[in-house]
Amino acid sequence: MRFLTLYRLIGILKRKGNNFSWVNGIGDLMINLMIKWIRVFGLLVMAVVLSGQWDVCMAGRGEPVWCEVEVELDKKGRAVITYTVNYAVVEGEFHGFFFTGPQLDRLQPEWQDEWGRATTGSGQEYGIVRGHRNGKDTIELADGAGVSSGNVIFRFRFTADMATAGFLSITTDQDGNRLVVLHWAPSTWDHALSHYTLQVRYPVKVADHIDVRGEFLEDVHFRTEPFMNDSYKIDYRRGPRRQFEVLVHVEEITADYHFLVQQYVKSTLFDISSWTIPGSDDAPQMNEAAGSDGQRDDRPSFLSRFFTTPRITTLVAGLILLGLYLVITAKKHKEIRLALAEKDTVEWRSIGWKAPKIELTVFREPGKVCESLTPVEVAFFLEMPYKRILSCVLQQLTQAGFLEVKSESPLVVKVLERDPSELEALESFEQSMVKAALDDGVFSKREMEKILEQVVASVRKKSWDCDIEATQKYWRKRIERIWRSREEEGHPGMAEDDARPLLNRHYGWHHWYFYRHHYVDYDSTLTPNRFERYFDIDVDHVPHDDFFDNSTIDLDVCHSACHSACHSACHSACHSACHSACHSACHSACHSACHSGGSF
Repeated sequence: MRFLTLYRLIGILKRKGNNFSWVNGIGDLMINLMIKWIRVFGLLVMAVVLSGQWDVCMAGRGEPVWCEVEVELDKKGRAVITYTVNYAVVEGEFHGFFFTGPQLDRLQPEWQDEWGRATTGSGQEYGIVRGHRNGKDTIELADGAGVSSGNVIFRFRFTADMATAGFLSITTDQDGNRLVVLHWAPSTWDHALSHYTLQVRYPVKVADHIDVRGEFLEDVHFRTEPFMNDSYKIDYRRGPRRQFEVLVHVEEITADYHFLVQQYVKSTLFDISSWTIPGSDDAPQMNEAAGSDGQRDDRPSFLSRFFTTPRITTLVAGLILLGLYLVITAKKHKEIRLALAEKDTVEWRSIGWKAPKIELTVFREPGKVCESLTPVEVAFFLEMPYKRILSCVLQQLTQAGFLEVKSESPLVVKVLERDPSELEALESFEQSMVKAALDDGVFSKREMEKILEQVVASVRKKSWDCDIEATQKYWRKRIERIWRSREEEGHPGMAEDDARPLLNRHYGWHHWYFYRHHYVDYDSTLTPNRFERYFDIDVDHVPHDDFFDNSTIDLDVCHSACHSACHSACHSACHSACHSACHSACHSACHSACHSGGSF
């Protein structure tokens, strides 16, 4: 945007004639250089990125649909973990997906490669192999096979020591019972899933005559943290070999969802004497375990996982290119500054030069009426005093049962209980007044100023191109019909209002305002100035100049505007390019290191 503004500015100066030939040269030089080097830098960065991603770019793409995980625990704290992942082929020939992340690294899995299989929607089966691409582990179809349409369901398995990894720990409840807590989350996916299901099987058999959802749960002291009951669907079943099985299920999850479980059983279900984790004297209590992530100091560090050889190569190449770009840009920037410094050598005495003016164009259309103003915005458009408008609105809110005036001096109100839908039906200005009174029942000066800013911004947005006089005439005519009927009922009329000083007039607006809220039979106490003197605010009224500024602005274009535009363009281009390159590289690398998903 700044670059475009500079380009237009140079164009304006060119049209002034040859008096600005130095601007022509410098402007064209700057624009051409900036465009050239930004393009070159972009191409170099793309080359580096694509050099490491070429195989991915040329492959197909799939998206995970759902994932189901089975965790079968034995008494020693080891587990057989089985993943079933459904992938939908989106485009091209789909070969597999990335499967990595800190959860997997901590487990130090022992893979059962011969067990893995992939099945398409048509029933065709493929073998599965584990691979390594661009510094990340993968799950792939064997022999380079690919699928170009439909769905592919992958099933793969590995074993891991959950106790040694710190995902099984020993704790105690408030009654002193020793418990084993499972505090773990399966892999996080970089795409939304229709459902994610976890089945945890404990090393205890459930007899056929026992109700697994009844007293059995208390017998094994099964407990969960409150967040699990709030976020997941939980069921209790017999497993394939009659084990006690806990099923945890969540639907329609977003990308990067952290499917954490934290559940407890009595410690006698396990042979904890064989575990290589701290004993009960060092273990956290049950309420503390909810916040524990069970991290151990002997697991691989994030840096060692992140800075693999391919990533280091790509990162170093990117930094070299970035440094080269900055050096070239700095050199060109210095040349431009030298050119600008030499502009004083131009012979100006022979030129009848006058500082140009930039004039803001008036976009108002004669006769155009702004008919979308709300009642309160109409009052501002008629230049009614701000306090008088506040007074009328307060009376309307008390009549409607939203506020109750407890004291007039000082002005204190009480917010009455109403259905939220009724509050939403109010005009935004009225809603803001109710919300301003929620905290202490007092309308502070700052709160009233913020409401004023809100209305001014709204009026400016709606009426930027309208005819002011035509719009005022339109609304006064609409108000006049209601005002005349009130005059016949004994209320002050137009002649009396015209006799008042300008800022004391109300133009019958309050009659129309109350009428629009169906207060047809209001009494004489509903006068526009009833609460006016009790509002503590310095603003008297808002003149049209505050809504519409059509003034002419004098600017020394050749120095101030040109310098600002050039500086902004150079600074913005450099900052944006560097920030985008560094941020994108770091974010992508870190995100990829911590999440499964992606495809090729």
